[in-house]
This record gives sequence, structure tokens and C-alpha cells, in this order.
Amino acid sequence: MLAERVISGLIGIVLALSIVYFGGWVLTITLAVVALIGFWEYRALLRRSAINPPGWLGYPLIIGLAVSAHYGAKGFEWLITLGVVAAMAYLVVSFPTGQPQDGASAVVGALVVGWLLSYIILLRQLPSGIEAVFLTFFLTWGTDTGAYFIGRRFGKKRLAPRLSPQKTIEGTIGGMVTAGVIGFFCGKLWFPQIDPGFWLIAALVVSLIGQMGDLAESALKRAVGAKDSGKIMPGHGGVLDRIDSLLWTAPAVYYFFLGFGGVV
Repeated sequence: MLAERVISGLIGIVLALSIVYFGGWVLTITLAVVALIGFWEYRALLRRSAINPPGWLGYPLIIGLAVSAHYGAKGFEWLITLGVVAAMAYLVVSFPTGQPQDGASAVVGALVVGWLLSYIILLRQLPSGIEAVFLTFFLTWGTDTGAYFIGRRFGKKRLAPRLSPQKTIEGTIGGMVTAGVIGFFCGKLWFPQIDPGFWLIAALVVSLIGQMGDLAESALKRAVGAKDSGKIMPGHGGVLDRIDSLLWTAPAVYYFFLGFGGVV
């Protein structure tokens, strides 16, 4: 199981870094496809609890958000507004069988998966966009790896036993320390104009945020009685299982860079 996890993980890393390097429509289309699959898994999870997010509402919204991000986030506001209005209109067109939570959950799912993942596209558009996305990935993956191995070796105190029984406080700290080291050295190498001390603090915060994203997806799975969001990735579960942390870390890193006035 561990070997399968490592092999599929390495293949995924190589593919992800290559796609980021090419950027442009290659990146946009890839992320849109990933988001669409993630939304499909999200719908499958919610249907376990008798909630049925309409695909005709969520899928187009995700595609629109990816295209909007490709052009510098132009149209984000009206797309989100349109999604909310469509969710309310769904009550009319689906009456009396449709439920209020169906349309609302479709919009929420599309925003969580499509909107937050689109921040990777925005990061790539920064002057040092390749390095910015690479750093985001490394912080996220470093956190997951550090938490996994430190937790397995030293973990004793459960972090959130009801949400994720395998996660420990020691693992959480290990993930943050790993991210801190990565952030300090990669930040110093790629963005020397920013004080390395800022990178250390930012990396710790981003790591913690990413782990919260992981727990948020765990809460969704536990609420509907599922172990994984899917089985598309051997040893890793579904797409949502792989991008849950990234959905939180990508916006965090983007706004960290934005705080420096575009110096990256």
C-alpha cells in the first residue's frame, strides 16, 4: 500500500510540475478537468445523505471560473452572482421535488472546488509565477509528507479523532516544521527580495491552513459515512482527497504575495 502510494504520488508530482511549467491553457484546462472531477466526487458524497446538487448548475460554473481566472479573474464577481441566482431559480424549476439545499450545495461545491483551485492559475500569472506555484505545491506536499511520517513514527495524541483518527498533534507539528524549512530555503532562493523570516512565518501559517483544509474534507466524508472521496488515484483515494489542502493553501499563498505589492 505504501509503495503504491509513493509511486502514484511521484507520478502525480512530475505531471503537476510539468503542467505548471507549460502554463497557459494547458494549466487552465487541466485544472478545470481536475475541478470537474472533484465536483463529481463531491456530488457523489452528498447524494449519500439525500442531497442532490444539480450538475447543470455546478459544472458550467466551474468551467466559467477557470476561464475567468485564465483572463486574470475578470468576471469572478458576476459568475458567482449568477451562480447564487441560479441556485434560487432552481427552487422554481424543480418545484415540488427539488430541495433548497440541492441548489445551494451545488454553488458551494463549485466555489470550493472551482474557485479556490483557480487561484493556482492566478499564482501562475504572477511575474515569478512558476516559482510561486512550485512553492505552493512544495509547502502543501511537504506538510502532508511531514505530518504523515512524523505522525507514524512519533504520533500519540490524536488531533481530531472524530474526523480523522490517524492524525496526531505530533504529525501536525511535524508537517508545520517541514513546511517551515521548505518555505525558508525555497523562499530565500526564489524570492530573495522578501525577508526569509517572513517566509518562515508564512510557511507555518500556510501549513496550518492546509491541514485545516484536510480536516474540512474529512468532516464532509464522515458526515456522509465515506472513507475516501473516490478511487481514481491508487493509494490516495479520490481527487478531492489529493487537493483538499491545496484548495486552502493556494489562496493563502496568493494573498501573501499580493501583500508585497507584486514584487514577485
